[in-house]
Amino acid sequence: MSARHILIPFHDFARGGTERVALTLSRHWIDDGCHVTFLCGSRGGGTIDQVDPRARIVALDPELPRSTFSRLRLGKAMAPVLARIAPDVVFIPGNFHFVLAPAFRRAMPEIVMVGKVSNPLLPDLPGPLMVAARHLLSRICGPLDAMAFMAPELAEQGRPLIPACLAAPVIAEPNLPAGFKAPARKGPSDPPLILAIARLEPQKNLALALEAFARLRARRPATLEILGEGAERARLEALARRLGIGADVAMPGYVDDIPERLSRASALLLSSRYEGYPAVVVEALAADVPVVATACTPTLGALIDRPIRGEIVTGVRPDALAEALSRALDLPFATHGERAAGVAHHDAAASARSYLDLFDELALGRSIHAR
Repeated sequence: MSARHILIPFHDFARGGTERVALTLSRHWIDDGCHVTFLCGSRGGGTIDQVDPRARIVALDPELPRSTFSRLRLGKAMAPVLARIAPDVVFIPGNFHFVLAPAFRRAMPEIVMVGKVSNPLLPDLPGPLMVAARHLLSRICGPLDAMAFMAPELAEQGRPLIPACLAAPVIAEPNLPAGFKAPARKGPSDPPLILAIARLEPQKNLALALEAFARLRARRPATLEILGEGAERARLEALARRLGIGADVAMPGYVDDIPERLSRASALLLSSRYEGYPAVVVEALAADVPVVATACTPTLGALIDRPIRGEIVTGVRPDALAEALSRALDLPFATHGERAAGVAHHDAAASARSYLDLFDELALGRSIHAR
């Protein structure tokens, strides 16, 4: 038995990393001869035009737009539609959607279900709360057949939290196109350009990025571009003005030319409070751009493992980030592949193939068990 029809549930087509990765994988799965169906609560979110035209999109009728508690109703609403579509595999693309698994399992008891861990599974919690959280996580994720981790560090953290019966492979994120070659470095901008690529949301802590940049700017010329959109735009724009850096900070929203901007950038700044496996770090290093990042995920240590690739700054001190940025601006602008070498395994085609192999292995196991 092989898994040739893959269903991907989305609440909507949001502009998040989870959705972007799923869209990338779906294109490669279709290239490999699979059928892909997106089952969505709503067609909103802004990226439905990025779905491969060969994929099928099925929306709930009536639609269930995203709201504070909408995902708690999403599984029950999707379950009967899932049963009618009858795919071979459900690929749940990130933590946000894990809550769908119990309803999906009830609707299709023999379906193969794989979840991709997109962020740390649980925050640090006091003892009694951690016990309750682990119990809830086990109930939510227990119906899955496998949970795929993006990096060994996340797997080491996450495997003790999930039921021992679940397969828990490590599959690299498909952050780079197959056969990726970065655009040639074009020489540093004058003054040097620092990029922050993130949604304008509290998780990304872009206020810290602005405060660090203000301290850097007091010492030396530089510009900062924040590429992304979100609910915190007005607050961040006001903070830039208050810090006196408004003229040196650009916030153009979502852009289509990130590779071009990376080719001119002297550093990438990641100021997040927490991350799973930040794709922007992979993309920056692949483009030969050093990264200055907060210690927002244990996966950064393997990516930024030497000074030429940047620095990881512990704590949330703007001065420390500013000092690290200044050192990054003094690094060689081009390393002719030394930064990129550490992220070459993020080839999208290889990642997609690893998932297909996992799907087929799980489907075969179910078929043998059914006999």
